[in-house]
Amino acid sequence: MGSSLPFDLILEILQRTPAESLLRFKSTCKKWYELISNDKRFMYKHLDKSTKRFLRIENRERVQILDPVTEILAVSTIPNELRHKYFTLIHCDGLMLGMCYEELGSDPNLAVWNPVMRKIKWIKPSPPLVCYWGSDYLGFGYDKTFRDNYKILRFTYLGDDDDDESYPKCQIYEFNSGSWRSIEAKFDGEIDVEVDGVSVNGSMYWIELQEKKNFILSFDFSKETFNRICDSPLYWDIKRLGCFNGDRLSLLQQNEATREIHVSVTNKLSDEVVSFSRYFSVTLPDIPLFRSIDILPLPGCFIGKNRNIIAWCEQLVGKYDDHTSIILYEIGEGGVTKRIRTGRHEADEDYNDLDNCSYVYVPSLIPVPE
Repeated sequence: MGSSLPFDLILEILQRTPAESLLRFKSTCKKWYELISNDKRFMYKHLDKSTKRFLRIENRERVQILDPVTEILAVSTIPNELRHKYFTLIHCDGLMLGMCYEELGSDPNLAVWNPVMRKIKWIKPSPPLVCYWGSDYLGFGYDKTFRDNYKILRFTYLGDDDDDESYPKCQIYEFNSGSWRSIEAKFDGEIDVEVDGVSVNGSMYWIELQEKKNFILSFDFSKETFNRICDSPLYWDIKRLGCFNGDRLSLLQQNEATREIHVSVTNKLSDEVVSFSRYFSVTLPDIPLFRSIDILPLPGCFIGKNRNIIAWCEQLVGKYDDHTSIILYEIGEGGVTKRIRTGRHEADEDYNDLDNCSYVYVPSLIPVPE
Protein backbone atom coordinates (compact mmCIF):
# COMPACT_ATOMS: atom_id res chain seq x y z
CA MET A 1 0.00 0.00 0.00
CA GLY A 2 3.09 2.21 -0.05
CA SER A 3 2.66 3.37 3.56
CA SER A 4 5.09 3.36 6.47
CA LEU A 5 2.24 3.40 8.99
CA PRO A 6 1.53 0.21 10.96
CA PHE A 7 -1.46 -1.62 9.52
CA ASP A 8 -3.26 -1.54 12.90
CA LEU A 9 -3.08 2.25 12.81
CA ILE A 10 -4.33 2.29 9.21
CA LEU A 11 -7.25 0.09 10.29
CA GLU A 12 -8.10 2.49 13.12
CA ILE A 13 -8.08 5.44 10.70
CA LEU A 14 -10.22 3.61 8.15
CA GLN A 15 -12.72 2.55 10.81
CA ARG A 16 -13.31 6.23 11.58
CA THR A 17 -13.53 7.32 7.94
CA PRO A 18 -17.03 8.01 6.55
CA ALA A 19 -18.50 5.15 4.54
CA GLU A 20 -18.94 7.38 1.49
CA SER A 21 -15.19 8.08 1.41
CA LEU A 22 -14.23 4.44 1.99
CA LEU A 23 -16.18 3.37 -1.08
CA ARG A 24 -13.97 5.66 -3.15
CA PHE A 25 -10.85 4.09 -1.57
CA LYS A 26 -11.71 0.56 -2.75
CA SER A 27 -9.63 0.97 -5.89
CA THR A 28 -6.52 2.06 -3.94
CA CYS A 29 -5.16 -1.48 -3.74
CA LYS A 30 -6.32 -5.10 -3.59
CA LYS A 31 -5.91 -5.28 0.20
CA TRP A 32 -8.12 -2.25 0.78
CA TYR A 33 -10.67 -3.57 -1.70
CA GLU A 34 -10.95 -6.86 0.19
CA LEU A 35 -11.09 -5.05 3.53
CA ILE A 36 -13.83 -2.62 2.54
CA SER A 37 -15.86 -5.01 0.37
CA ASN A 38 -15.61 -8.39 2.10
CA ASP A 39 -14.21 -8.18 5.63
CA LYS A 40 -17.31 -8.38 7.85
CA ARG A 41 -15.34 -7.83 11.03
CA PHE A 42 -14.03 -4.54 9.63
CA MET A 43 -17.50 -3.55 8.37
CA TYR A 44 -19.09 -3.95 11.81
CA LYS A 45 -16.24 -2.22 13.64
CA HIS A 46 -16.61 0.65 11.18
CA LEU A 47 -20.38 0.71 11.75
CA ASP A 48 -19.96 0.79 15.54
CA LYS A 49 -17.75 3.89 15.20
CA SER A 50 -20.02 5.67 12.72
CA THR A 51 -22.14 8.62 13.81
CA LYS A 52 -25.79 9.44 13.24
CA ARG A 53 -26.91 11.31 10.15
CA PHE A 54 -30.27 12.30 8.76
CA LEU A 55 -31.66 10.85 5.54
CA ARG A 56 -34.30 12.73 3.59
CA ILE A 57 -36.16 11.95 0.37
CA GLU A 58 -36.75 15.13 -1.61
CA ASN A 59 -39.61 15.25 -4.08
CA ARG A 60 -39.20 11.55 -4.99
CA GLU A 61 -36.06 12.50 -6.94
CA ARG A 62 -33.12 12.96 -4.58
CA VAL A 63 -31.66 11.41 -1.46
CA GLN A 64 -30.17 13.90 0.99
CA ILE A 65 -27.86 12.75 3.79
CA LEU A 66 -27.03 15.41 6.38
CA ASP A 67 -24.25 15.25 8.96
CA PRO A 68 -25.66 17.35 11.84
CA VAL A 69 -22.17 17.98 13.27
CA THR A 70 -20.28 19.12 10.17
CA GLU A 71 -23.51 20.32 8.49
CA ILE A 72 -22.29 18.70 5.26
CA LEU A 73 -25.22 17.80 3.01
CA ALA A 74 -24.65 15.04 0.44
CA VAL A 75 -27.15 14.72 -2.40
CA SER A 76 -27.63 11.83 -4.81
CA THR A 77 -30.32 10.60 -7.18
CA ILE A 78 -32.86 8.21 -5.71
CA PRO A 79 -32.99 4.81 -7.45
CA ASN A 80 -35.83 4.56 -9.97
CA GLU A 81 -37.26 1.57 -8.09
CA LEU A 82 -37.92 3.75 -5.03
CA ARG A 83 -39.60 6.67 -6.76
CA HIS A 84 -42.92 5.99 -5.11
CA LYS A 85 -45.32 8.58 -3.78
CA TYR A 86 -45.57 7.11 -0.26
CA PHE A 87 -43.28 5.01 1.85
CA THR A 88 -42.04 4.39 5.36
CA LEU A 89 -38.54 3.37 6.44
CA ILE A 90 -36.99 1.45 9.35
CA HIS A 91 -33.24 1.67 9.94
CA CYS A 92 -30.95 -1.16 11.07
CA ASP A 93 -27.15 -1.22 10.64
CA GLY A 94 -27.17 1.26 7.77
CA LEU A 95 -29.84 -0.73 5.92
CA MET A 96 -33.29 0.74 5.36
CA LEU A 97 -36.37 -1.46 5.24
CA GLY A 98 -38.95 0.35 3.15
CA MET A 99 -42.62 -0.25 2.45
CA CYS A 100 -43.59 1.84 -0.55
CA TYR A 101 -46.68 2.31 -2.69
CA GLU A 102 -47.80 4.68 -5.38
CA GLU A 103 -51.28 5.58 -4.12
CA LEU A 104 -53.04 5.31 -0.77
CA GLY A 105 -54.99 2.06 -0.80
CA SER A 106 -52.78 0.46 -3.46
CA ASP A 107 -50.75 -2.70 -2.80
CA PRO A 108 -47.40 -1.82 -1.18
CA ASN A 109 -43.99 -3.25 -2.04
CA LEU A 110 -41.22 -4.16 0.40
CA ALA A 111 -37.50 -3.51 -0.15
CA VAL A 112 -34.19 -3.37 1.72
CA TRP A 113 -31.91 -0.53 0.65
CA ASN A 114 -28.38 0.64 1.46
CA PRO A 115 -28.45 4.34 0.44
CA VAL A 116 -24.65 4.77 0.49
CA MET A 117 -23.94 1.67 -1.58
CA ARG A 118 -27.07 2.30 -3.70
CA LYS A 119 -28.14 -1.33 -3.60
CA ILE A 120 -31.74 -2.57 -3.32
CA LYS A 121 -33.36 -5.95 -2.78
CA TRP A 122 -37.09 -6.45 -3.23
CA ILE A 123 -38.79 -8.87 -0.84
CA LYS A 124 -41.61 -10.88 -2.38
CA PRO A 125 -44.61 -11.77 -0.20
CA SER A 126 -45.10 -15.28 1.08
CA PRO A 127 -47.42 -17.48 -1.03
CA PRO A 128 -50.37 -17.67 -1.20
CA LEU A 129 -50.22 -13.88 -0.64
CA VAL A 130 -49.64 -11.94 -3.84
CA CYS A 131 -49.12 -8.59 -2.11
CA TYR A 132 -48.53 -6.94 1.26
CA TRP A 133 -51.21 -4.98 3.10
CA GLY A 134 -51.13 -1.33 4.03
CA SER A 135 -52.19 -2.37 7.54
CA ASP A 136 -49.05 -4.50 8.02
CA TYR A 137 -46.69 -3.69 10.90
CA LEU A 138 -43.00 -4.24 10.23
CA GLY A 139 -39.88 -4.83 12.28
CA PHE A 140 -36.25 -5.11 11.17
CA GLY A 141 -33.38 -6.65 13.13
CA TYR A 142 -31.02 -9.60 13.39
CA ASP A 143 -30.27 -12.79 15.26
CA LYS A 144 -27.69 -11.84 17.91
CA THR A 145 -25.93 -15.20 17.45
CA PHE A 146 -24.99 -14.15 13.90
CA ARG A 147 -25.21 -10.41 13.42
CA ASP A 148 -25.38 -10.68 9.64
CA ASN A 149 -28.45 -12.94 9.88
CA TYR A 150 -30.96 -10.15 9.23
CA LYS A 151 -34.67 -10.76 9.61
CA ILE A 152 -37.91 -8.94 8.85
CA LEU A 153 -40.97 -9.23 11.07
CA ARG A 154 -44.37 -8.73 9.47
CA PHE A 155 -47.57 -8.83 11.47
CA THR A 156 -51.13 -7.73 10.98
CA TYR A 157 -54.28 -7.90 13.09
CA LEU A 158 -56.95 -10.42 12.15
CA GLY A 159 -60.23 -11.24 13.88
CA ASP A 160 -60.44 -14.53 15.79
CA ASP A 161 -63.57 -16.43 14.76
CA ASP A 162 -63.88 -18.00 18.23
CA ASP A 163 -64.05 -14.95 20.45
CA ASP A 164 -63.98 -12.08 17.93
CA GLU A 165 -60.86 -10.62 19.55
CA SER A 166 -58.02 -9.09 17.59
CA TYR A 167 -54.66 -10.84 17.52
CA PRO A 168 -51.50 -10.38 15.45
CA LYS A 169 -50.65 -12.93 12.77
CA CYS A 170 -46.85 -12.97 12.46
CA GLN A 171 -44.35 -13.95 9.80
CA ILE A 172 -40.55 -13.84 9.69
CA TYR A 173 -38.45 -13.31 6.57
CA GLU A 174 -34.94 -14.64 7.08
CA PHE A 175 -32.36 -13.50 4.54
CA ASN A 176 -30.25 -16.61 5.07
CA SER A 177 -33.10 -18.75 3.73
CA GLY A 178 -34.69 -16.16 1.45
CA SER A 179 -38.21 -17.11 2.48
CA TRP A 180 -41.08 -16.28 4.83
CA ARG A 181 -42.37 -18.54 7.61
CA SER A 182 -45.17 -18.16 10.15
CA ILE A 183 -44.39 -17.96 13.87
CA GLU A 184 -46.55 -18.27 16.99
CA ALA A 185 -45.64 -14.96 18.63
CA LYS A 186 -48.42 -12.98 20.31
CA PHE A 187 -49.11 -10.00 22.54
CA ASP A 188 -52.45 -8.75 23.83
CA GLY A 189 -52.20 -4.98 23.38
CA GLU A 190 -52.15 -2.60 20.41
CA ILE A 191 -49.23 -0.82 18.80
CA ASP A 192 -49.37 2.98 19.00
CA VAL A 193 -49.66 3.80 15.29
CA GLU A 194 -48.78 7.46 15.96
CA VAL A 195 -45.24 6.55 17.08
CA ASP A 196 -42.68 4.94 14.78
CA GLY A 197 -40.99 1.82 16.10
CA VAL A 198 -37.19 1.70 16.37
CA SER A 199 -34.59 -1.04 15.88
CA VAL A 200 -31.83 -1.12 18.52
CA ASN A 201 -29.05 -3.72 18.69
CA GLY A 202 -30.98 -6.20 16.59
CA SER A 203 -34.33 -6.00 18.43
CA MET A 204 -37.41 -3.96 17.53
CA TYR A 205 -39.27 -1.67 19.95
CA TRP A 206 -42.70 -0.02 19.91
CA ILE A 207 -45.06 1.69 22.33
CA GLU A 208 -47.85 -0.71 23.28
CA LEU A 209 -51.20 0.75 24.31
CA GLN A 210 -53.18 -0.74 27.16
CA GLU A 211 -56.32 0.54 28.85
CA LYS A 212 -54.67 1.93 32.00
CA LYS A 213 -51.04 2.46 31.01
CA ASN A 214 -48.59 2.06 28.16
CA PHE A 215 -45.61 -0.26 27.83
CA ILE A 216 -42.52 -0.65 25.70
CA LEU A 217 -42.98 -3.79 23.61
CA SER A 218 -39.94 -5.48 22.10
CA PHE A 219 -39.47 -8.21 19.54
CA ASP A 220 -36.36 -10.36 20.01
CA PHE A 221 -35.24 -11.65 16.59
CA SER A 222 -33.05 -14.31 18.23
CA LYS A 223 -35.87 -15.91 20.25
CA GLU A 224 -38.60 -14.64 17.89
CA THR A 225 -40.80 -13.55 20.78
CA PHE A 226 -42.56 -10.37 21.91
CA ASN A 227 -41.73 -9.08 25.39
CA ARG A 228 -42.92 -6.19 27.54
CA ILE A 229 -39.69 -4.69 28.83
CA CYS A 230 -40.94 -1.73 30.92
CA ASP A 231 -43.66 0.84 31.49
CA SER A 232 -43.73 3.78 29.10
CA PRO A 233 -43.94 7.24 30.74
CA LEU A 234 -47.17 9.02 29.85
CA TYR A 235 -47.21 12.83 29.92
CA TRP A 236 -48.52 14.15 26.59
CA ASP A 237 -49.87 12.89 23.27
CA ILE A 238 -46.90 13.87 21.09
CA LYS A 239 -44.36 11.07 21.50
CA ARG A 240 -41.14 10.10 19.68
CA LEU A 241 -39.31 6.85 20.43
CA GLY A 242 -35.63 6.59 19.52
CA CYS A 243 -32.27 4.94 20.07
CA PHE A 244 -30.05 6.61 22.67
CA ASN A 245 -26.30 6.04 23.02
CA GLY A 246 -26.48 2.93 20.84
CA ASP A 247 -27.87 0.59 23.52
CA ARG A 248 -30.80 2.41 25.18
CA LEU A 249 -34.15 3.93 24.31
CA SER A 250 -35.15 7.58 24.40
CA LEU A 251 -38.69 8.92 24.63
CA LEU A 252 -39.46 12.53 23.73
CA GLN A 253 -42.90 13.77 24.80
CA GLN A 254 -44.29 17.21 24.01
CA ASN A 255 -47.24 19.33 25.10
CA GLU A 256 -48.82 20.63 21.90
CA ALA A 257 -50.26 23.76 23.53
CA THR A 258 -47.16 24.99 25.41
CA ARG A 259 -44.53 23.07 23.33
CA GLU A 260 -42.89 21.99 26.60
CA ILE A 261 -40.78 18.84 26.18
CA HIS A 262 -39.84 16.03 28.56
CA VAL A 263 -37.09 13.61 27.49
CA SER A 264 -36.68 10.27 29.25
CA VAL A 265 -34.07 7.57 28.60
CA THR A 266 -33.67 3.98 29.74
CA ASN A 267 -30.70 2.23 31.23
CA LYS A 268 -29.02 -0.37 28.98
CA LEU A 269 -31.56 -2.60 27.25
CA SER A 270 -29.34 -5.60 28.05
CA ASP A 271 -29.79 -5.03 31.81
CA GLU A 272 -31.99 -7.46 33.70
CA VAL A 273 -34.41 -4.68 34.71
CA VAL A 274 -35.08 -1.80 32.30
CA SER A 275 -36.84 1.45 33.19
CA PHE A 276 -37.08 5.07 32.06
CA SER A 277 -35.74 8.03 34.02
CA ARG A 278 -36.10 11.75 33.29
CA TYR A 279 -33.12 13.03 31.29
CA PHE A 280 -33.99 16.69 30.75
CA SER A 281 -36.82 19.09 29.95
CA VAL A 282 -37.27 22.11 27.67
CA THR A 283 -39.87 24.64 28.76
CA LEU A 284 -39.39 27.50 26.29
CA PRO A 285 -42.11 27.93 23.63
CA ASP A 286 -39.91 28.82 20.62
CA ILE A 287 -39.31 25.23 19.49
CA PRO A 288 -40.85 23.12 16.70
CA LEU A 289 -43.69 20.67 17.16
CA PHE A 290 -42.51 17.08 16.89
CA ARG A 291 -45.47 15.82 14.88
CA SER A 292 -46.83 16.26 11.36
CA ILE A 293 -48.95 19.39 10.80
CA ASP A 294 -51.14 19.76 7.71
CA ILE A 295 -48.68 19.63 4.79
CA LEU A 296 -45.61 19.54 7.06
CA PRO A 297 -44.27 16.00 7.57
CA LEU A 298 -42.99 14.46 10.80
CA PRO A 299 -39.56 15.83 11.86
CA GLY A 300 -36.62 13.47 12.12
CA CYS A 301 -34.89 13.74 15.51
CA PHE A 302 -32.62 12.04 18.01
CA ILE A 303 -31.46 12.72 21.55
CA GLY A 304 -27.80 13.72 21.98
CA LYS A 305 -25.40 12.86 24.80
CA ASN A 306 -25.22 16.53 25.86
CA ARG A 307 -28.87 16.73 26.95
CA ASN A 308 -29.95 18.08 23.60
CA ILE A 309 -32.31 17.30 20.74
CA ILE A 310 -31.07 17.24 17.15
CA ALA A 311 -33.85 17.59 14.58
CA TRP A 312 -34.22 18.08 10.83
CA CYS A 313 -37.67 19.33 9.97
CA GLU A 314 -39.81 21.48 7.69
CA GLN A 315 -41.43 24.77 8.68
CA LEU A 316 -43.54 27.32 6.88
CA VAL A 317 -41.52 30.43 6.10
CA GLY A 318 -44.15 33.00 7.05
CA LYS A 319 -47.73 34.13 6.80
CA TYR A 320 -47.34 35.77 3.39
CA ASP A 321 -44.69 33.43 1.97
CA ASP A 322 -45.86 30.23 0.27
CA HIS A 323 -42.57 28.42 0.82
CA THR A 324 -41.36 25.80 3.28
CA SER A 325 -37.89 25.80 4.82
CA ILE A 326 -35.97 22.66 5.76
CA ILE A 327 -34.20 23.46 9.03
CA LEU A 328 -31.57 21.74 11.17
CA TYR A 329 -32.26 22.38 14.86
CA GLU A 330 -30.23 21.80 17.99
CA ILE A 331 -32.29 22.28 21.14
CA GLY A 332 -30.89 22.22 24.67
CA GLU A 333 -32.40 22.73 28.10
CA GLY A 334 -32.19 26.48 27.55
CA GLY A 335 -33.94 26.38 24.18
CA VAL A 336 -32.74 26.55 20.56
CA THR A 337 -28.93 26.63 20.29
CA LYS A 338 -28.67 26.09 16.53
CA ARG A 339 -31.06 26.85 13.68
CA ILE A 340 -29.71 26.44 10.15
CA ARG A 341 -31.75 26.44 6.96
CA THR A 342 -30.57 23.66 4.64
CA GLY A 343 -33.18 24.03 1.91
CA ARG A 344 -36.39 25.62 0.71
CA HIS A 345 -39.28 24.64 -1.56
CA GLU A 346 -42.83 25.67 -2.40
CA ALA A 347 -45.39 24.80 0.26
CA ASP A 348 -47.25 22.38 -2.00
CA GLU A 349 -48.92 19.28 -0.58
CA ASP A 350 -48.01 17.41 -3.79
CA TYR A 351 -44.32 18.29 -3.47
CA ASN A 352 -43.58 15.58 -0.93
CA ASP A 353 -46.25 13.12 0.13
CA LEU A 354 -44.00 11.33 2.62
CA ASP A 355 -45.00 11.02 6.26
CA ASN A 356 -41.50 11.88 7.52
CA CYS A 357 -39.37 14.90 6.72
CA SER A 358 -36.27 12.84 7.55
CA TYR A 359 -35.06 9.64 9.20
CA VAL A 360 -32.22 9.02 11.62
CA TYR A 361 -29.64 6.98 9.73
CA VAL A 362 -26.11 5.62 10.16
CA PRO A 363 -24.23 5.10 6.85
CA SER A 364 -22.54 1.71 6.64
CA LEU A 365 -20.65 -0.71 4.41
CA ILE A 366 -23.01 -3.56 5.26
CA PRO A 367 -24.12 -5.10 1.96
CA VAL A 368 -27.79 -5.61 1.23
CA PRO A 369 -28.39 -9.27 2.15
CA GLU A 370 -28.88 -11.53 -0.86
